[in-house]
Amino acid sequence: MVQANVKQINANSQVLVLNASYEPLNIVSWKRAIILLLKEKAAFISAKVIRLVEYIKVPFSKINAMKPSRNMIYKRDGHKCQYCGSTRKLTIDHVIPRSKGGQDSWSNMVVACSSCNTRKGDTLLEQSGMKLIRKPTAPLNKFVFALWDSSNPEWQKYNFV
Repeated sequence: MVQANVKQINANSQVLVLNASYEPLNIVSWKRAIILLLKEKAAFISAKVIRLVEYIKVPFSKINAMKPSRNMIYKRDGHKCQYCGSTRKLTIDHVIPRSKGGQDSWSNMVVACSSCNTRKGDTLLEQSGMKLIRKPTAPLNKFVFALWDSSNPEWQKYNFV
């Protein structure tokens, strides 16, 4: 049965590896996917997706260590202003301004349109009278962004964010 599934994986392709909980963990080469299947460390789901047999605990510190980039912040926020929902003239805003001790972190950076960013200015959220549509948080892991960029419909099913 394993060998029949191995034959379905296309050479020179990438394969999404899911944790036992179906959480995306990694994207590996077709060779690595075949090795995991032959060693019975993974189960075949499709030609582009395999699932680990045993759950792998991902250290939270590893997730927190991932620094946000502008591109990742835009993707996380769906390319929409987190104050008004606009999709035009977007910038990055620090919820707590850097001048007041705000850091470049997942929980402090949001996408904002230029008018909302100007209106908020160098003030704290409470002082500006503005509210966030959604609280900014770190993604589950960096492979969520790979799934967002992917046009592979099989991989999109496992993007739970």
